[in-house]
Amino acid sequence: MTEPAARNRRGVNALRSFLHYLEEIEDALLRRDALRVTALMRKRTATHLPRDVREELLLLSRAPRDSLRAPIRFLRFQHRMRELARGGEALPTAQTELHLEPPAAFGVIRRRPEESERPAACDPADEEEEPFDSRR
Repeated sequence: MTEPAARNRRGVNALRSFLHYLEEIEDALLRRDALRVTALMRKRTATHLPRDVREELLLLSRAPRDSLRAPIRFLRFQHRMRELARGGEALPTAQTELHLEPPAAFGVIRRRPEESERPAACDPADEEEEPFDSRR
């Protein structure tokens, strides 16, 4: 089995290479080199970028050279990754999949065991209070 320290080093190296990739994108953006940005976005590493960052980079690569639009989402993401690296964190991995119960059969309504029959618009807190008496 791999030692935790070795696994952490591998994760930090992955984060360093990812940061290097982000710096390449930043350099291409500063030079307004649309072809280089597009080439970098075609790399497999681009799948680690959030969708909104990828969309922003593609938009900027297709924008005219005299456009004054700044890559705000990209710069925020790059800053977050740098902070993670500075803190010694590893490259974030994919989210774990939740194990959900299988779908119910057609036409079957599932209820939790603690649920009782009550109107849909009923507030559970109202059940604990005394009923309203208009004669008071």
